[in-house]
Amino acid sequence: MVLLMKRTFPALALMAILLMASFSLTSASNEKPIIVCTTTVLSSIVEELVGDDADVIVLVQPGICPAYYDIKPSDVYAVSKARVIFYHGFEYKMWLKDMIESSGNRDVILVKVSGNWNDLNGAKRYITTIAGNLSEIFAKDYMKKASSMISELESIGEFINEKAAELRVNEVKVVCMKWQKSFVEFIGFNVTDSYGPPERISAKRAAELEELIKREGIALVIDNLQSGTYFGAELSSKTGAIHVVLTNFPDAIPGTSSLVEMIKYNAEQLFNAVAEWRSISHAKEEISYLRGEIENLKTKLLIFQGLSLVLAICVAIELYIMRRRR
Repeated sequence: MVLLMKRTFPALALMAILLMASFSLTSASNEKPIIVCTTTVLSSIVEELVGDDADVIVLVQPGICPAYYDIKPSDVYAVSKARVIFYHGFEYKMWLKDMIESSGNRDVILVKVSGNWNDLNGAKRYITTIAGNLSEIFAKDYMKKASSMISELESIGEFINEKAAELRVNEVKVVCMKWQKSFVEFIGFNVTDSYGPPERISAKRAAELEELIKREGIALVIDNLQSGTYFGAELSSKTGAIHVVLTNFPDAIPGTSSLVEMIKYNAEQLFNAVAEWRSISHAKEEISYLRGEIENLKTKLLIFQGLSLVLAICVAIELYIMRRRR
């Protein structure tokens, strides 16, 4: 895989050069600075902060895992023209380092923003880090806009805390894909176990998780969209746990174009699943109660039938004795 990528880069670089030549008539004075972001986590924040001040280009589409990103000549060209590249860190050795070298852009500013982003504290850190770097690089204050974004995050946080308390999510046991574990724990759920990418899960591990879900009465199996959802769906079908799919990248699902919207969407998916699980559990309890009542009625009916038989026998004996006396 690495060898193939290294062989591909010279060809990509050549195609990028041709692309540069095709754009050579564009006046540099009229061009906006280009900011390249490796994922929509970064680009959604940058776009909201800079507005029309720059052109923002994202490399990895939100529906896929960055590990499976296929480099395109147009992306190499974008990197060659970029003033700044925002990246997480994990993708640097995978493909970004070679991509930058192939582009020939030695002046590009690299800004690493790492760590979890799908909980409130992580999201705040991403916003302030990106805003601070943009302010320094472009000599413009983006911190005021960042404060507004953080206020919106905190408002969503209040909604999440209130709803989580109302639904008593701390009492709800779940199993989740490990890329979503920090978010699910942030909401307050009892994460009993977690699992890695589906393609790395052995049959033995799958059987262990299935047995755990049945034994512990696990309510939810939570998948990460970008990692694949077939494993969680299979666990759900075998155990009866509710299957929930969350997204780790903004814009992968309609209505999640920003980090704030993504966090709210994921929280609502979990809350809806808890409500569904509670509804099903209540229905099962009602059915169990009704079955118990039916069994009680059956027992009472048997007793009544037995007493009726005894009474009938007594009446028959009495009639027989009366006839004998005559």
